[in-house]
Amino acid sequence: MKDKDRIKQLEKQLAQKYTYIDEINEVQYTNLEGQLHLGYGEDDDYLIINVDTLYRNLSSIISMVTKENTKQQEMYAKGIKKTLEEL
Repeated sequence: MKDKDRIKQLEKQLAQKYTYIDEINEVQYTNLEGQLHLGYGEDDDYLIINVDTLYRNLSSIISMVTKENTKQQEMYAKGIKKTLEEL
């Protein structure tokens, strides 16, 4: 990738308010700083979270993830049932 293209890509990333993380490929914890490091992407990018903040929000996070996962599983089950009915 040319430097100009890389600069444009980085500028675009900086302008974004959100980063989508499809898959976490590494989890590390630094005890001294109280940080959780989540590695993602192909360029060794990290999302670093203060564990105190994470812990305070963990109940809400678990609730949201559980509800959304249930919706996804129901959607998949409906798709499977529909396919079986069509056979």
